[in-house]
Amino acid sequence: MTHKKIDYFFDIAFALLLFSLSISVAIPNIILGIISLLFIFKKRKKIFSNTYINVLILFVTYLFIKTILLNSFINNILIYKHLIIILVSSILIFHIKNIIIVIKGYVFGVFLGVLISLGKIFNFYLEYKYFPFGNTSDVENLILIHRPYLGFMCFIAIVLISVLIGKLEDNNKKLGYLSLTFIFILFLFTIVARLALFLSLIFIFIKIFHHFKLSKTKLLITFCSLIIIISSVFLLNKNLKNRFHIKDSYIETINVLKNQEPRFVIWKCSLNQIYDINFNFFTGYSDRSNIEEKLTSCYGETIENISKRDYYLKTRFNTHNQFFDIFLDGGIIGLSLFLVFLLFPFIYFRNNFEAVFTLLGLITFLGLENLFFRQLGAYLFGILIPLFYNIITHSKNHEIR
Repeated sequence: MTHKKIDYFFDIAFALLLFSLSISVAIPNIILGIISLLFIFKKRKKIFSNTYINVLILFVTYLFIKTILLNSFINNILIYKHLIIILVSSILIFHIKNIIIVIKGYVFGVFLGVLISLGKIFNFYLEYKYFPFGNTSDVENLILIHRPYLGFMCFIAIVLISVLIGKLEDNNKKLGYLSLTFIFILFLFTIVARLALFLSLIFIFIKIFHHFKLSKTKLLITFCSLIIIISSVFLLNKNLKNRFHIKDSYIETINVLKNQEPRFVIWKCSLNQIYDINFNFFTGYSDRSNIEEKLTSCYGETIENISKRDYYLKTRFNTHNQFFDIFLDGGIIGLSLFLVFLLFPFIYFRNNFEAVFTLLGLITFLGLENLFFRQLGAYLFGILIPLFYNIITHSKNHEIR
């Protein structure tokens, strides 16, 4: 098989991997194995010539060596296998030739996930005559994957559609992709994915401002109109009000937010662990199972409401913050390596709005979720930043296709 054919199948396989992320757990792993085999025969650049990859390897190696030396690697293999996914997918995606087909694979994969979810939501509405997206257990049964993750994937799809539109000359194709953007926004409103909805609206507003080169007066009018529209939607949509814990008064809203938003309890219990006698400031806990045990113990000791306490103990919430989790697991050394690792993309992305905005969105998401706890989160983290590295590099070399 020629190198061109291997490159072609490599890119197609990566497009299929991204396409499958929102609809399957097993398929991405199978395709990643196929891509790894193709990579062996692929004519490629040196793996270790990229600073981003080198720092990622250093970060993962530190965590692995630490746990091996402390005899806790086997106990935590279910978490650390996700680091392997991040490392392997990050290395492989740097060797894509046809960026456009990979982007399309991601966008249409998310679109399929959204269509399937909308079908289930529509059937639910026909039967029960309401949308259950305030805060109920029905949510997870109506959408294919965990709400914050599917929402975040829609946000990324919106950004990547912007990249695609910038490369198109056919107005009909541009209109088609804009229609997809509208569907993604509508879906985010429907399932009330808070962070993704917020990021998507800001991104679209900035793109509109940049595209039409609005004057300060027109910008102010547009911004005020957008605020009025969004405020009206929030006031009229009961699901939105419930998801954002909006009540009739500011004080009532704050009290409900503190009572119903799990992160108020979770983050407090997470930060309290730095005072634990078994926690080492420089290297973290010797076994990351301590993190979950201490969190669960804290929930039991600090939550007074019995039903709420039982719910937290049953769910066993993780830190819901990747930075907290890395600090508790790897100490200040691990956290510093992770922060340095995120610094390099900012430097490389500085002149590309889509890339910088995506990175900021990803960092915000890391502040609210533990991506490394989920296979999907590992894939998203491993793929997104290198994908924009590729987009920028190919654009500079006029090779993007």
